[in-house]
Amino acid sequence: MKTKGMLMVLLSIFILGLTSIFNSQSAKKLATTDKYKVIRVDGRIIFQRTKADMKKGDVFLSGTALSFATPHSRAAVISGVKGRFVLSSSEKGQTKILPAANTISSRSGALLNKIDLKNHFNGDYLIINELKLEIGNEAFPMDEQNFFYLAYEYQNETIRKKLSFNENTLLIDKNEVFKIDGNPIPPMKTTMGLYYMQNGNGGLISEFTPVFPNIDELKDEVEIILDEFSDKSDDVKIQEITAYLGEFYGKPQKDNLALWLISEFDLK
Repeated sequence: MKTKGMLMVLLSIFILGLTSIFNSQSAKKLATTDKYKVIRVDGRIIFQRTKADMKKGDVFLSGTALSFATPHSRAAVISGVKGRFVLSSSEKGQTKILPAANTISSRSGALLNKIDLKNHFNGDYLIINELKLEIGNEAFPMDEQNFFYLAYEYQNETIRKKLSFNENTLLIDKNEVFKIDGNPIPPMKTTMGLYYMQNGNGGLISEFTPVFPNIDELKDEVEIILDEFSDKSDDVKIQEITAYLGEFYGKPQKDNLALWLISEFDLK
């Protein structure tokens, strides 16, 4: 009887030990569930359990069921441990968590001739507030008879906007671009042609899509990245921000972005 009792005690201890191990492993698994902060949502993404729309600042746990309103809906998310990722829908309706683009690409360099300008002004071009670009004065002098202008379509009308300049520095300002007959119009993302007027003859340089972000929203998004990467160096933070902007907005101009990051976040 004593032997049987001892066996029961040992068995109980063994079971308790297994339970403890199981609970410990479960807690560890729960604690290490990939957790991400939402930076930005393009389109509409819905949490299936709560039916709430995903929004900037939400926390997303890997494995959480999501519904994507359109095939193009996506979200930028970030983890201080895992890095930055993009959520999108797979063909089977599941959630894809893909590593975000980490290519650090910005527009920089001297714009001395037409080829330089054509290569510079292409694709989605992020412009924060006012853009200042030094242009080669020999190829593109700027004065009252020689100047750059943008052309775009608005309500079935072609709008032509002469761009300001200061000596050989070209200025592109959202408030100047989106103004007709002195009245502002809502900023929009649209393809524009960059032209150079020389002695009364306008010639197309290139076509591109300037992207003028909502500055308050942009600041919020960058702050989320900085919060998650608070232990990283300024160089790493700037690289991550630049890569994010290039993927979700458009390739920024190096100096334009640098001035904004210094003034808003003291990032150098």
